[in-house]
Amino acid sequence: MKVPKRDRPHLPKGYIKTDPKGLLSWTAVEEQLRTAPYFWIATTNDDGRPHLIQTWAVWVDQQLWFEGSERTIWARNLARDPRAGFGLQIGHNAGYGDGTGEIVRKVPLALARRIAAQYGAKYGPGFKYRPNADQYATGHAFRLRPEKLIAFDVKKFNSSATRFSFAVD
Repeated sequence: MKVPKRDRPHLPKGYIKTDPKGLLSWTAVEEQLRTAPYFWIATTNDDGRPHLIQTWAVWVDQQLWFEGSERTIWARNLARDPRAGFGLQIGHNAGYGDGTGEIVRKVPLALARRIAAQYGAKYGPGFKYRPNADQYATGHAFRLRPEKLIAFDVKKFNSSATRFSFAVD
């Protein structure tokens, strides 16, 4: 997988340092994406208002995978408008970004196995949740492909705020 471009987010003068000292590493941020227990996903209702949910999700191949019914408001919103925002926080490490969401029907079996294994490893111990890969391979899963992610340590925001830009296919 290609490492996303790393730089400082564009904020009003004085909010953050502009030199590269203190930028977060992609390795550290990707570990947060893999281990964060809860994610926030924001979609847009048909009247333009935001719709925000909390969900479990797994990070596989630089994409956020999550589950749910196609009948939910957020799933219908993604079907109509795939633009989505997301966020996470683990202790004083936080991140938020945006990208494109979609439903993926009949996830290829090798990928479905990796998604199921990630869910089982992440949520199995605490929640006794171990999905079967077949639920994705014969059914569906939701995928959010990030375009931008801003990550930071809330205790060191002015020196740690880092923007990661992903190549868009």
